[in-house]
Amino acid sequence: MTVPRRIGKSKSGRMNVANFCKDGRGFTLVEVLIAAVILAAVVIPLMASFINATRWTAEAQALLTAANLAQGKLEEVKNRRYDQVLNEPDDPSKPPVPFADYPGYAYRINVSEYTRDDHPYLKRHLKTVTATVYYETPGGQKTVSLTMDKGDR
Repeated sequence: MTVPRRIGKSKSGRMNVANFCKDGRGFTLVEVLIAAVILAAVVIPLMASFINATRWTAEAQALLTAANLAQGKLEEVKNRRYDQVLNEPDDPSKPPVPFADYPGYAYRINVSEYTRDDHPYLKRHLKTVTATVYYETPGGQKTVSLTMDKGDR
């Protein structure tokens, strides 16, 4: 003898998808649209924050690269003799010197000399060296400058 199943259920007791909508227990179009609007209201701001985070990460990477390049130039200057520490480029009206390995980055070395001969204990020569790195971002050109002093020993 076979026992008839209840409508909407399979032999295992689970809902049958084909019978689910026939029973009138499905979602209406209005409910689906409201769910889609709520989902969009949540997802769109999240996507905007992901896009901004990506932009900020790229800007931070460019800034870090520029700071490292400026530090490298100061290290090069530190290893020179005092009389070889000069402006680069030598003429301030010339454009900054581009980095060979880093397209989009250029630098300028500015040297100012300070000499104090009027005091016997403070008699020394000192150069203040500023390395400025120029780089492009989507927001425009930006700069990073680092400064050090080089003394004549």
